[in-house]
Amino acid sequence: MKRIHSILITGLISALLLTACSDKDSSSSHSHGLDSEQYETTASVDVMPELLSVYTDNTQASYAAVGELEEILKELKCYCGCMDNEKLHDSLHRCFIAEKNEEGVKWTDHGAQCGTCLAELQDAKRLKDEGKSLEEIQEFIDNKYKGTAPEV
Repeated sequence: MKRIHSILITGLISALLLTACSDKDSSSSHSHGLDSEQYETTASVDVMPELLSVYTDNTQASYAAVGELEEILKELKCYCGCMDNEKLHDSLHRCFIAEKNEEGVKWTDHGAQCGTCLAELQDAKRLKDEGKSLEEIQEFIDNKYKGTAPEV
């Protein structure tokens, strides 16, 4: 019985991750975008937003790496579909930080809602930690995720 329960839970979690960024309504450009994102401003990239408190420790740890990866994330494409509409996102960076100015950092929970965004961020961090160049990181991300966005 425990085994069946574990299989069901694993299947449910997998289904949720696979559909996290899927397009539920073909008339919209993305299931989570400007209209469904939550925002919170903090003093700096070192101060995590409270809106992340409802997400897993893994998600929170991933967000904590955004500050050290900002310049890399600005150069990476996001393959969840959010970049299909230029008004939404212009890079993977925008999936985590909506805006940065003298008032602080305006965080978004877009990346927390999306398995693709989180996976790309985690891959970028791992590759940076391995000493890979920006070009090598871009190539890896492009090769792994290109063509994975839901069709709109």
